[in-house]
Amino acid sequence: MRMNWMRGGKVGNMGDVLSPIIVAAHTGLPLRYTRPVSPFNRLIAIGTIGQKQRFGQVEVWGSGFGGTETSSFKVQRRLNHPPLTRFVPHAVRGPFSAAMLRDAGYPMPAVWGDPAWLLPRVWPGQGVEKRWDLGVVLHISEVAEKDPSAGALPEFRRYNVPAALSGSVRIINTVVERDIGQVRARVEDILACRRILSTSLHALAVAEAYGIPCATFDIHAGPSGSFAADDDSTPIDHRIRDYYAGSGRKDVLVYRTERHLETDWEAAMAFIDHHWEPTPFDPSPLLEAFPRQLAEVDEFPRPEVMARLAQLAPIARS
Repeated sequence: MRMNWMRGGKVGNMGDVLSPIIVAAHTGLPLRYTRPVSPFNRLIAIGTIGQKQRFGQVEVWGSGFGGTETSSFKVQRRLNHPPLTRFVPHAVRGPFSAAMLRDAGYPMPAVWGDPAWLLPRVWPGQGVEKRWDLGVVLHISEVAEKDPSAGALPEFRRYNVPAALSGSVRIINTVVERDIGQVRARVEDILACRRILSTSLHALAVAEAYGIPCATFDIHAGPSGSFAADDDSTPIDHRIRDYYAGSGRKDVLVYRTERHLETDWEAAMAFIDHHWEPTPFDPSPLLEAFPRQLAEVDEFPRPEVMARLAQLAPIARS
């Protein structure tokens, strides 16, 4: 099966690397990397990667799309359709991605959801000890270097953790080695936290899938709170808007600290404790929407794939 996902170099972004793991567990088939600019028919899944495709037929299962809005904090309303490209939507991440494809003339099934919701079926997360009161996850654009152990860029003071909280607040980034064991280890880093505050969409997706209280960590000035996903008067990352709307939520839980300011970590944890509620997402329609012509899927995950994944021992973490 040809699949479009990020490849190149020793490391990648966690969300992108999760995509082939989920699809392989679903189908039991070997995957072949295909570039986003390619004449080959291919499948796309996790990530905001629909707008990056060029040429060929693209099967869409849970992907997000970026639009023509100049600000990434606005609802994206119109797709700049790539030339000589045909999308076959089976499911998309959320209603805003669906609206763009519908506006471009594609019939859209009413199936939304991010395949990251299926991750607990691959790695149930049993036996992961809670070691941190709060995990703070950086977006890949905020890390000082593309290294799994890197912290935030030093000018982003909001990620400073005082010595008194060094044993309870953990800074995590989404850069991972392109190795299934290392990806699993990063997922378990998130599972080891009692709460998650994240600029990264897929750290939020992992937290929500496993029922970990969480909120998006926004960079703008203004009050924190719960805001309507479709309200453009409030700046919220368009990918996070789409994800939560696709999971059945009408609002997004947002905690704000500008990048040049110190964060009150105790207040952030209290905010999550007071406001977060579990998201009741049913992944069954997403599973049923998987393109059958790519694999005759009887169950998820495939037992033979799970047997291989189970052989991966948890990786030691600092």
